[in-house]
Amino acid sequence: MKRLLKILLWVVGVLVALVVIAMAALLLFFDPNDYKAQIDAAIERQIGREVDISGDLGLSVFPWLGVELGRVTVANASGFGDQPMAAMNSAELSVRLLPLLSREFEVGTVGLNGLRLRLARNAEGRTNWADISEHLASSQGSENDGDNAPEDSESGSGGFELSSLQISAVKVADAAVSWRDATTGADYRATDVSLETGRLSDGEPFRLEFGGQFAAPAQGINGQLDVAARVEPNIAERFYRFSDLSISLLAAGDAVPGEQQQASLSAAGDLDMAEGRFRLANVTLQAAGLNITGNVDGSGLNDTPSYNGRITVKEFDPRAVMQQLTIEPPATQASGALSSAGLDAQFDADNENIHLKQILATLDDSDLKGTATVRNFSAPEIGFDMSLDQLNVDDYLPPGSAEQAKTDQPAQKGGGQEQREAEIDLSILDSLRLDGKLAVGSLTAANIHVTNADVAVKARDGVLTIEPLSADLYDGNVRMQARVDASGDTPRYSLKGNLNGLQFAPLLKDVAGTDRVAALANMNIDIRTQGKQVASMKRALDGNFGFDLRDGAFSGFNLAQVIAAARSRLSGDGEATAKSGVAEDETTPFNRFDGAFNINDGVLSSSKALEFNTRVLNAKGSGQYDLAANALDYTVDALIPDDASGALEELAGLTIPIKLSGNLLSPSYKLDIASALRGAAEQRVQEEKSKLQDKARKKIEEKTQDLDKNVRDRIQQGVSSFFGGGSQSDADSEGDSNDK
Repeated sequence: MKRLLKILLWVVGVLVALVVIAMAALLLFFDPNDYKAQIDAAIERQIGREVDISGDLGLSVFPWLGVELGRVTVANASGFGDQPMAAMNSAELSVRLLPLLSREFEVGTVGLNGLRLRLARNAEGRTNWADISEHLASSQGSENDGDNAPEDSESGSGGFELSSLQISAVKVADAAVSWRDATTGADYRATDVSLETGRLSDGEPFRLEFGGQFAAPAQGINGQLDVAARVEPNIAERFYRFSDLSISLLAAGDAVPGEQQQASLSAAGDLDMAEGRFRLANVTLQAAGLNITGNVDGSGLNDTPSYNGRITVKEFDPRAVMQQLTIEPPATQASGALSSAGLDAQFDADNENIHLKQILATLDDSDLKGTATVRNFSAPEIGFDMSLDQLNVDDYLPPGSAEQAKTDQPAQKGGGQEQREAEIDLSILDSLRLDGKLAVGSLTAANIHVTNADVAVKARDGVLTIEPLSADLYDGNVRMQARVDASGDTPRYSLKGNLNGLQFAPLLKDVAGTDRVAALANMNIDIRTQGKQVASMKRALDGNFGFDLRDGAFSGFNLAQVIAAARSRLSGDGEATAKSGVAEDETTPFNRFDGAFNINDGVLSSSKALEFNTRVLNAKGSGQYDLAANALDYTVDALIPDDASGALEELAGLTIPIKLSGNLLSPSYKLDIASALRGAAEQRVQEEKSKLQDKARKKIEEKTQDLDKNVRDRIQQGVSSFFGGGSQSDADSEGDSNDK
């Protein structure tokens, strides 16, 4: 047995020695450069393109079977220029021999230096590698025809398993890739590209590092990209895990905000190609002053992909971000506006839709919560159901003047001719498809304060509908519906609703800056208009409007005192005119003030006489108001009661015309006391004349009654005499004679 073992060892030793001697002889007497022409021809037959191996070929045999290549070029396709499609300065590849005996494929360092790859598409849409693909497909098809077709070997017997592949390292240096597309004008370039890995072995983690410069001249962008990660492959199960992923990007150029921006991304995750799913965890993106974190899970990658995860934009300063992106931050009425923002949301998505849930977006002191959906990215349809705790819209509007920009005071209201003539741009409604609901706890807009607001918004085919719009407003409530129809050449608008139980004084103070009227107010409105400018919309306004104010007061004047003062001035009583009835501390309390108006072409006219009832007088009015011209033409008839006392006693029973004109909120007025007095005098003359006529008529009636009595007596006497006898008749006749 020992002798047999010695013989076997001796035989093996001899065989090894012979192999070593043969390899040495191969290296000594065989020069692969002598066969470059044959190698060129063989490759050209395979790819159908001219190949030039101009560099030296090197060969090593033991313990590694290695090949070293010098300069190699592959010609470009016809019509794509004279420069080669591909070229490299050098390459090296080696395979360990002994593991091959056990069908293991152990590769040494794979090196590639100076790769130049020029990819392109011409104006006809054909790429410069299309002919190579076609030639390879044709060659493969002919080899597989007939008896030469290889047998299917699903069991893998006799071959190498990919999972047995081991590579000591991969090193790519000084590579460059370019892509030019004549159909789109795209021009992208990557230069100084490097790739380096650690040992590649199935199931064993390795370090991957990649970097290079990129440029897109047409877009005015260039920069540097660096990627590093720890990768753990499982080739047999087609499962790959990575961690410590780090991507760093530095972009520069005219198209880059500020001509230079930097971003970094870190993450971990895995990819299961067999199951068609992936996972990204601990994602962190930092760019332009933003810090975004999140995670993403994907599934159905082999069929219908879908994704879900979470995204968080940590609190940031919007103004600082805009400045970093060279966007001029807007001037706002509130100096603290746009100082803090953030976002947190979960999402479900696929290639056509995304659904955001558990949204929490913050802006300064405002929190927005709810859900949102975007369906069909090619023609987006947006839906949402959101709630907002509070928002002051006015804080984010431009200040009215440079001085106000330094304070928190509200901006000046109104606009100049340019603003009035500016067209309202509703083009966004053409493609907007929207269906959403929003609830607001507290909202300030145009200095109007609203609480507990609910609004439902729909938009489709150029039509925007807001219905309902309800809110609590100054201790009352409002319920409105609005519509904007921009589907035609001329936009159309409508507004309809009611306001009930409003405290009018604070509302008027916030809207118009005056507190001249205090009352409990009810209003109804149903208006329509059309146009592209505010001025034209005012002129086209139609509909109706009504109001009913109860238990209130007008401040700044005392109507009874104004009338009394006007009477005093008319009579020349200077002392009485010392108190005009117009002053900041004067008021006119009223029980009810109501009216209704029709609106036609921007002009409001009374459809029901205005009524004004106070403790000391009543009034009725009629007239019109031109909205476009802000011109009031209205007459109020103040009715002084017959039992008036005090300053109005002299005018008791009179009707005093009051002419209102000018601006609606600060109208001028004129009292026609003289006309009222003339009318009263004429009325008294008529009354005296009537009294005299009544007195004369009464006397005539009394005489007539006496005459009628005498006539009746005589007739009665005559009848009696005719039937009764003579003596009495004589007496009666005598009486008649005397009477006559």
